[in-house]
Amino acid sequence: MFLPHIEKTSKYESKIHGSSDFPYIVYYGHIPEFFSIFPMHWHDEMEIIHIIKGNCMITINKNIYHAGTGDIILVMPGMLHAIESENGCECEYFNIVFNIRMLGTDLTDACYIKNLKPYTDGTCTLPNILPKTTDTFRKMTPLLFELENLREDRTPGLELLIKARLLEIFWMLKPLQNISKSNVSDKNYASQIEKMKSLLTLISLNYARPMTINEAAGFCGYSPSYFMKFFKSFTGETFIEYLNTYRIKKSEELLRESDLSVLEISELTGFENHSYFIRTFKKTYGVTPLKYRKAQTGAHPGSAPPVSVSMVSGTLKIF
Repeated sequence: MFLPHIEKTSKYESKIHGSSDFPYIVYYGHIPEFFSIFPMHWHDEMEIIHIIKGNCMITINKNIYHAGTGDIILVMPGMLHAIESENGCECEYFNIVFNIRMLGTDLTDACYIKNLKPYTDGTCTLPNILPKTTDTFRKMTPLLFELENLREDRTPGLELLIKARLLEIFWMLKPLQNISKSNVSDKNYASQIEKMKSLLTLISLNYARPMTINEAAGFCGYSPSYFMKFFKSFTGETFIEYLNTYRIKKSEELLRESDLSVLEISELTGFENHSYFIRTFKKTYGVTPLKYRKAQTGAHPGSAPPVSVSMVSGTLKIF
């Protein structure tokens, strides 16, 4: 079967976060209530993951982080990342997702060119997880709480406050900047990252049809045996496990957002066996697809009920 060529600039996650004229949004996540694993993906926006309560495991490129209450994780533009339950633990967190370019792209804007553009062109990066002992962590935490509590606010001109807070965050992160170094090892690693991103894009475009390990391996230019090691080194899953996880996530979205029947959704997400689809969905979400749809009653899991957070005398409070 023909496999399309994917340019390295293609978007695996093409969803617009926020709006096209203000690409900024705050998502609320709850593991395992919403999902036990959000499969590896990537996008051009920067993402700040703030753990509010509990524990989870976050993978960024090939690095695995065991995150807990209060942790701040930084996902730079274009980085592969996934989040999942750790040993069945619950975890509540916020994702602050935004396009850095919203903070200024004018070629005459010296502030943007000097301090922000290096993040978008990959010449500068930040640590993936902020050490809790740093002043940066201490100063950033209340700003993240403020942005999280503002997610339901519709006050006119709120965009000004959001931009101000994001710029303040980048100012706080400035001492932690790392200038990217280029050597043979880095180039080989970067090549693997790009190959993986292209493969994930391929999956996002073809998950509804049968896909085999041989096809995916051929797309990457690897033998099937080497490909399986390559894929698992990034995702922690086999190719088939990841493909089914991705399909189930897509089916969950269709159950919430469409009026299609469960059988239609099963077929549209690449499950040729309807019974297998129901078993796999129940294993992931704890209920059958039909019961899941009824329980949602039109609500989007990512738009959880209002949660207010703050720090009082160093103690995390959730209201």
